[in-house]
Amino acid sequence: MSQEKILIIPQNWLGDVIMSQVLIKKIKYEKSNAKIHILVNSKFKDLANRMNEVDKVLELDCSHKEFGFIKRYKLAKKISNSYDHSIVLSRSIKSSLIPFMANIKKRTGELGECRFILVNDIKKFTKSFRRRTANRYLSMYGNAEISVKKNYYPSLNKNEKNLERLVKKFSINTSKQIVIFAPGAAFGPSKMWPQKKFLDLANKINDNYLILVMGTQEEEKLGGIICENNTQRLNLCGKTTIVDAIDLMHLSKFCVSNDSGLMHLSAATNTKTISIYGSTSPVYTPPLTENKHIFYKELSCSPCFNKRCKFNHYDCLNNIYAEDVFKSLK
Repeated sequence: MSQEKILIIPQNWLGDVIMSQVLIKKIKYEKSNAKIHILVNSKFKDLANRMNEVDKVLELDCSHKEFGFIKRYKLAKKISNSYDHSIVLSRSIKSSLIPFMANIKKRTGELGECRFILVNDIKKFTKSFRRRTANRYLSMYGNAEISVKKNYYPSLNKNEKNLERLVKKFSINTSKQIVIFAPGAAFGPSKMWPQKKFLDLANKINDNYLILVMGTQEEEKLGGIICENNTQRLNLCGKTTIVDAIDLMHLSKFCVSNDSGLMHLSAATNTKTISIYGSTSPVYTPPLTENKHIFYKELSCSPCFNKRCKFNHYDCLNNIYAEDVFKSLK
């Protein structure tokens, strides 16, 4: 039996790279001998290497707004005629250039930005279905809109040596139960539970727990407000890599998060994922785990998918209370 070589190109966001694993698992389940390579930005290389089903990780150093034609052309020529099939999960023109220039015969994707030549195995989804990100990814490999089965849920491996290093570096007291707070969201404020709510929740948690606040360098100030003058809280915002976050999630019992990349990372480590939704909806981008608790008010204006509340009240987030979230920490 010949080995099919497949190149997966996910969208260039943390949560999307993680959710692309549902597709990778489906392919491996249906064709166990298939060789699956994934093309990601270099910052996601180590993350992709934590996926058991990925045989090789390719890197492309292009930012979100960078077209990077020369970089894409050079990589395409390097891998020319190396693959039987490519699946592009983004609808942008730039994301579909490499499979076309690399002479990959079957190039699966949605049309988007008039990609009639670049994509030759065209998938079409209703607007409602395509918002169901993981379902849409799965449906790229097959002929039907399908649901996400438990055995397709993302799962990211733990590196025990790295975890030991992190525990030592940050003096993490492992005799306590670890709770991770992920208060940020790259999308904007309509996805972010107010910092006062996170602080209220932190104040309800007793000293038997250690709170690790995680996020990007831009969220360091937010982490500092939550952790200020409290030895039972550590502000790790901007101090950890993505794979560090994976290993610390494996150490933790709970993760309280907005709808963000760290939420999906938490779900992929089977940490109890306590998810807070504002402008988005758990119907479309839920944490892919059975170990979860979701808070979503489902207001008449929800989900709006706006970065900022057009009514300026943010009731979808403000009406979620720390007392209720605290009850899910069990």
